[in-house]
Order: sequence, then structure tokens, then C-alpha cells
Amino acid sequence: MLRGISTTLSIGASVTLGATFLLGVAPTASAADDESVLGQGGGSLILVLDGSGSMKEAGGSGSTRMEEAKKGLNGVIDDLPDDANVGLRVYGSEISDGPGSCEDSELLVPVEPVDKDALRAGVEKLKPLGNTPIAYSLEKAYADLPKEGPRSIVLVSDGEENCQGDPCKVAADLKKKGADFYVDVVGLQVDAKSREQLTCVASAGGGTYYDVKDLSELQETLTRTSIRAARGYEAAGLPVEGGTSPEDAAEIEDGQWLDTIGDSGVENYALPDPGKGTIHVSAATLPTKGFSGVSQVDLKIVGADGQACGRGVREASQGAGNGGAPIVAAYSLSAADRQDCSEGPYVAQVGSNNDEVQGLEILLRTEPGVEDPDALPAPFGKASGFSDAIEGDAPSGSPVSVIGGPNFSSAPPTAPGTYEDSVLAGETLFYRVPDVGWGQSAVCDATLGTSTQAADAFGRGVGVNTQVRVYGPLKTVADDFSSQTGRKQWRGDEAVALHAASPPVVYRNRESTSEAPKATQVDGDFYCSITVLPMSAASTEEIGEIAVTLTTSVVGEESGEPTYLEDPKETANDKAAEESSDGGPAWWIIAAGVAALVVVALALLAALRRRSGAGDAEVPPGE
Repeated sequence: MLRGISTTLSIGASVTLGATFLLGVAPTASAADDESVLGQGGGSLILVLDGSGSMKEAGGSGSTRMEEAKKGLNGVIDDLPDDANVGLRVYGSEISDGPGSCEDSELLVPVEPVDKDALRAGVEKLKPLGNTPIAYSLEKAYADLPKEGPRSIVLVSDGEENCQGDPCKVAADLKKKGADFYVDVVGLQVDAKSREQLTCVASAGGGTYYDVKDLSELQETLTRTSIRAARGYEAAGLPVEGGTSPEDAAEIEDGQWLDTIGDSGVENYALPDPGKGTIHVSAATLPTKGFSGVSQVDLKIVGADGQACGRGVREASQGAGNGGAPIVAAYSLSAADRQDCSEGPYVAQVGSNNDEVQGLEILLRTEPGVEDPDALPAPFGKASGFSDAIEGDAPSGSPVSVIGGPNFSSAPPTAPGTYEDSVLAGETLFYRVPDVGWGQSAVCDATLGTSTQAADAFGRGVGVNTQVRVYGPLKTVADDFSSQTGRKQWRGDEAVALHAASPPVVYRNRESTSEAPKATQVDGDFYCSITVLPMSAASTEEIGEIAVTLTTSVVGEESGEPTYLEDPKETANDKAAEESSDGGPAWWIIAAGVAALVVVALALLAALRRRSGAGDAEVPPGE
């Protein structure tokens, strides 16, 4: 069986081991603490903890706030992805009062690849003692972070500033220094005045305020907040630099590649000879047009005469109308297509109308020729109305904790089962459903729970628009866009259930004129996405986290598998991983290139991580 290329990569792995595809066994409900389920790393995070005297106060469970904070922090440390960059700073823990107490802010663990033992040792040193210099500590924490890439501060405090500083202004000033930086705040049993200031800090810093009234919930909140912050937007792949013309096109082979777009016009990539088979190419990047204009990525395959061959699909985004999700184009060139166009060599050309330099993921899959394709099952015949008819599995057992990724490459594996997560207004999260076979459909069912906080924030106004979608192995939409069960409004006062399903995977779906069937013309990994689009004046921090329960299903018996004339090619990513495991020196050159490109891509792309906007305008994909 030919399986699709898995595109779940982590930035840390890219730097140290290269862009290795994670092809291990997908997690089950018994693996709730599997880091691959929790999410991928990639950003830099510093935890800033309140060590002031008020942390001595009782937390309501027989322990002090500091004791509960230590317990929560140790739980966070256990769950942090190994490829995260994490540091720890504490304020008010060395000088009780008087001179120097308002500059009492100490870096206990520098921001570097996560050292769990060092972090635990730092937590052990914490003691409640002095004042609350939040503004000063935010400035110091920002200086602790790297100069580039997704960076964040997670501030944990039980009170407001008492050293004459203005932490809200400091957070706003720091935010102006880079769109890829933000501040999240966790308030521990705070009073109304403190909550107002801490909420302002989160809002000014582009982050989210999390209110913890019951300290037994602190560990869960800190884990979710910290892993979100360390996650970043992970553009991933082996480094490549596209040519400026077909004549100097960069050669690529099967696998996923990472380039930038917007710096040199159309990017050109030389494709391998497909023989009697089919070439599949997809290109993914982010919209960067703010809240106006239509963002799109353009892709085509041209022959020796420069004319386009084959058939493609393209998605577009009206401003932030897709919650910051990637925009994708996919193109296929079959043996039948090549009869009507010039001979090779063939070149993939990728362009974008975005006006910023950004990361570009290129996925190439060469599919061998097939014995007697006419004898395979007919293409799926419905262009709409199929999603509601394809039912997924009912939720079962205790949900597994999962933290969705902001793009395909950071999507955690979610084998058929039930998972729990949370989503923010203006955000799209992705989850990977591994190994959907021939004849099978991928199904995504999501329930957004109730929230008194959100309901109060909306008041009598409208809520948010929510949507669940299914994507195929080439990262294009595979669900029924006309289905109303996949899109609903959520106001927080009632739970909302969403449902989306793909057509069954059929080889001859490539003959269809409809995009959902064409997205299921090859087997492999599928993806679920959950999008929340703001429709009111309520801000992200006012709405708060929205609890999500996700059930993924793979339905139908495997059938209709084509007989290929030869074995599929090994991907360049697998080859690189093998070289790394064999100690091949060439890989470290590649790894260095990956690291450099990833830093650039992260710095440019993570800005949309927290973007929220009005409107749900969506542009239908075009041919």
C-alpha cells in the first residue's frame, strides 16, 4: 500500500536531526501524556513567577499559593516538548522590602533547549518574600529571550504591581518590537483590581489572560498555556531555494521542502521524471494581507514549452477569514495529462500575491503508474451533501489531552479516538489523522463547550463563527463546504456540535471535476481543523479559552487499492533521517540550513498566531 507523506515535523528536530518525518505508531487513549499528542515545540518561552510575600497566603486546599504554584510548575515541566526553548525567572523572592526590592528579579534558568532538571531545581529554590515588580520583570524577561523567532512570556501572578511601574504600558511597548512576541498572564486567585491590571497586560502584550480561582486547576492551565506559547508556527521541510526561472529551477525529489516566497518573484522547482506515473505537488503558506484583500498562492506545472500541464486546485483567504490558517494550492500531472502538453523536463512554479516574505512548504509526491486503472472503483459521484451522510464514531472513554498546531506540519497525531483541547478566538488549530486508506473516509466531530465568561463578553451581541474542516494528504480541503453541520455560531451559553467528513479515498477521484473528491485521490494522512472567527467587539482575552472535544474517525473498509507498477520512491526526508542515524556528516550541513530557514520562517509567520479579526468572508477555491 502506498502511504502518503507524513508532514508532522518539529523545529527542534529539524535543527538537531533534520526535518525527519515522524512515522511512529499514532497515540491511543492510553498515551495521554505522550508529548507528540500534546503538541510540537518551536518557540522560545520564559516563565515569570510571582515570588512576592502574598504567595505565602493559603490557596484554599491546605497549601500556600507558592506550594501550589510549585506543584503546577513541576507538572508543566514534565509535559513540555523536548524541543522547546524554556527559561524561568522569579521576582520578589530575594529581598523582603526597602532598597533593591523593586529590582528583585532573578533569572533562575536561561532560555535554552529545555533542561527539565534545571527547571525543577529552579522551582525548588522559589520562596515567597518581597514586592511585586511586574513591569521591571517583564523588561528583564524580554531581554532574556532570543532576538528572533516566536517568543513569549508567561507571567504567573497573584496580585498587581506595587513598585510604581506600569506593566500594561511595558507590555504594549514590548509588543511593538515584534509581531512574533506576546505575553500570556495567569492570575492566581486575584481580586478585581489585580485582575483588571493583569488582563490589561495580556491584552497589551497580544496574549491571553487565564483566571485561576481554584488552584487545583493551576497545573492544567499552566501546561496548556506554556505548551501553546512554546509551540510557535512551524514551517518545516528540507531547505531549498527555488530558481528565478525554469532554466535555473532547483531540483527536488519526493518529500517536503522549505523555502521562502515573496523575496524573488515566482519560485521554480525542477521535478523528477514521473515515468508512467503521476506527479502531485502542493504549496502551503500563510495569508499576510491583514483584514482586507484576497490572499492566495498560485501553483502550476509547466513543460519544456513553458505551457501549463495537468490540473490544479487553489484556496484563497479573504483577509483573516480563515483564522490565520495556511492557504494551499495543489497540482497533479498524470500520464494522460502529458499526452496533451509538451514533453519534460517539468517544472513546478509557485507564486503568491502576498506582499511579505514568508515561509513556503513544498510537498512533492511521485505516484507510480497503475495496472488497469479503469478496473478500479468509479470516482465518488457527489459534489455536495455527502458529509452529513458519513457518520463518525461516537465519543468513547476519557478524552486524551491534545494541543492542536497552527498548521499542518505542527499538527499532533490524533488516531481515531476522542481528544480535548481549547481554542482561542481568531485561531485555527490542526490535528493529523494518520493512515486513511483506500475506500475510507476521514471524519472530524468537534463540540465546543459552554463558557459563562464568553457569554458575558458577548452580552446581547453576536458570538463567534466556528467551523470544522477536513483536509486530504495534499493539504487541500476534502469536506463538503455546503454542509451546515460544519459551520455554526457559538455564544458560550450552549454547547455547539460540528461535523465534517471527506469522501472515501478512491484512485479515480482524480477524474472528478469537484475539489473535495480530488482531494481524496490518494491515501495517507488527513487533517482536521477547528476555526473560531470573531464576529463581535469582544476581545480574545474577554472571550477566553473555548473548550473543545474532538473525535476523529476513519470509517469504511479498505478497498479499491490500486496495483502499482513499481514501488513508491523513498522520500528525501527519510533519506536524510537515515543519514543522520548512520552518522553521515553531510546531514549536519543540511541541519544547519534547516535551522537558518526555520528561524526566518518562524519570525515572519508567527505573527498570525494570535491574530483575530471581524468577518467570516471566505472565497471559494478556484480552478
